[in-house]
Amino acid sequence: MARTDRDHLFEAELLIHYRVVYNFLLRMTGHGSDAADLTQETFVRAYVKIDQFTPGTNGRAWLFCLARNLFINAYRKRKRRGEEELDERIAFHLRDTENPLSGFADLRVSGALDRDFSDPILRAMTLLNDRQRAIVLMADLYDFAEKEIAEAMEMPLNTVKSVTRRARIALIKQLSGYAEQNFGIVNTRNLG
Repeated sequence: MARTDRDHLFEAELLIHYRVVYNFLLRMTGHGSDAADLTQETFVRAYVKIDQFTPGTNGRAWLFCLARNLFINAYRKRKRRGEEELDERIAFHLRDTENPLSGFADLRVSGALDRDFSDPILRAMTLLNDRQRAIVLMADLYDFAEKEIAEAMEMPLNTVKSVTRRARIALIKQLSGYAEQNFGIVNTRNLG
């Protein structure tokens, strides 16, 4: 593929999804700088591997697959190095009984608390595992079809369906009080 063809294909079919990929990774990582780094790495990898992309197919799904793989690799690297992810749940358990905000000092320094963690929906999303969160985001926020999610996540379609269902049930359980209190919505579904 000639360089000009490569550049044109990259700009026309892939680069237009930059913001969507960044937002996806931001929701996966919870940190703007990590999401920016992974987004940049995703597009570098997409440019290098553009010969593997079929023009006219779903470029967004292909980019999400690359982004997800890079996110997983970054997570595994942190685990191998013994780095511990300091999220809201961990920080809460590290708090000092005398000072309820002392456990959040590291989060405040890293800028993680610049966003509003009091939002019950964000809090409920952080309780999902990475795979569930990625699938729910792709399905409900980015309107991916289950087949597209299966391709992007490199999973069987039935697995995507079951993970989606379990994740949504977990969110319903977490948010039922919030929905009833704020919107008067009472869940009558059997979540068993």
